[in-house]
Amino acid sequence: MSKCLNVNLLPQPQPIARLGFGKVHVFATLTLGLLQMLTIHETMGMGIIGPASVCDLVMNQAQLASLTAAGFMGIICSSYFWGYVTDKKGRRWTLLRTIMLSNLCSILSMFVISFTGFFVARFITCIFVAGPSFVAATYLSEFCSHRILIRTITHMYMFTGFAMIYCPGWASLFLSSGLIEFEVEVLGSLTLRPWRALGCLNIIPGVVAFFLLLHLPESPKFLLMIGDTQRGLATMEWISRKNTGHPLSDEQKEHLRIYQDHVEVKRRKSKHNFLLSMLNDAMPLFRKPFVGSFVCACLVMFVLGLLANGLGIWYTAMRNRCNMRQGNTKGMTFCRILFVPDIGPIVESESDLEAVCNDSFLGFNDSFILGAVYIVLYNLCWLSLFCVRKKVMFVFSLVAASTCGFLLIFVTNYTIQLFSLVFLVAFPGVTVGLLGGSLLGFVPTYIRGKALCISLMWGRCGAAVGTILVGSSIQDNCELFLLAIAILPLFAACMEGYLPL
Repeated sequence: MSKCLNVNLLPQPQPIARLGFGKVHVFATLTLGLLQMLTIHETMGMGIIGPASVCDLVMNQAQLASLTAAGFMGIICSSYFWGYVTDKKGRRWTLLRTIMLSNLCSILSMFVISFTGFFVARFITCIFVAGPSFVAATYLSEFCSHRILIRTITHMYMFTGFAMIYCPGWASLFLSSGLIEFEVEVLGSLTLRPWRALGCLNIIPGVVAFFLLLHLPESPKFLLMIGDTQRGLATMEWISRKNTGHPLSDEQKEHLRIYQDHVEVKRRKSKHNFLLSMLNDAMPLFRKPFVGSFVCACLVMFVLGLLANGLGIWYTAMRNRCNMRQGNTKGMTFCRILFVPDIGPIVESESDLEAVCNDSFLGFNDSFILGAVYIVLYNLCWLSLFCVRKKVMFVFSLVAASTCGFLLIFVTNYTIQLFSLVFLVAFPGVTVGLLGGSLLGFVPTYIRGKALCISLMWGRCGAAVGTILVGSSIQDNCELFLLAIAILPLFAACMEGYLPL
């Protein structure tokens, strides 16, 4: 076991270090960035699809909250299984199968006619979305030298910003422009409306990524790890020719063979059952030298997921509600605008009034702002990695997010409210990429998939908890809820000394 535990302390194989950043890395970053978009569409996209489906599926607020959390629950339940599979069968092998199944299930989910059916369908869809949600970053990291790893992963996560623009972009056309309005009765209670078509469009990046992935090889480090020397060397040869125009030298091939001798993990038939084997394979993460940093990373991921995804999934609905507020909002805080009813001069006295179901959106300009801020912050993070320590960036991002949370409680200016909420969501989101990239460089290849999936699984747990809490509790305790949200980043920032940054 000591031989395996010291794998991450070995120098990078010189052929990988010498190949730098080239055509292969650009193509892989684009392909896997599209998979990051798919993950965001299938989880955060429910912040748009969910409210738009309320009338058709006859949902109350509690059901809507659970529906938006269903995707995160599916990812939580299956993440470690896919982490185990990807470390056994391969990164590309896992991606191709999970992408295809998630796309198929996503389309089918758009044709269910009840809340229960939709909840189950979204849960099953995200069981397969769990694969791309972390395998993409694991796969990309194994084409990179340690020097460029975090910057490359940051670029991949930058596609989160494009996803935040893609979803409201199509939603503007289907849900708020009035240009595309249809209601077609298909069969029984099934009625096709714009939100169903919008849900189908969310899989387009995943479909494109599937076909692009067919042109990429399996991870070279994974192939060397499992002892497939011939395919590992062939993959490195292909990368070298694409990036530099030259084949590997004999010296580089010899360095790769030496590297393989150190990292190879022999496959043996386990005497234990499948579940016990899955448990035993993760045990190195909970022993020295990984345990302290890994456990802290999981706790921080929980906080980041709660803020970036749990609160973020309600961002569009909250901003839409603010924009639809009637009357004068001058001097009103964010919570008052959202939840204090407008008392007009005329009070309706009839007792038999029925509330009209409202699934409309006024506009998505604020959602575009969130996506643009994500892209800008990821690029600033990438540039900062050249000259600023990762720990400094980590602490600054979380303190800034906390400051925005406190501002959101008290400020009454519309613009400050908007950007306080934007940065409260975006800074933790960018920090997920920074911490995930650092974790990939911290653990060795043979447990890399499991390490990232477990840490991100804690992030999804935070997202599910945050989604349900925001949907069910913020209306009654808005200011107190925002205060707790604002304190959480400070708690995470205090753990920076224990993280692999």
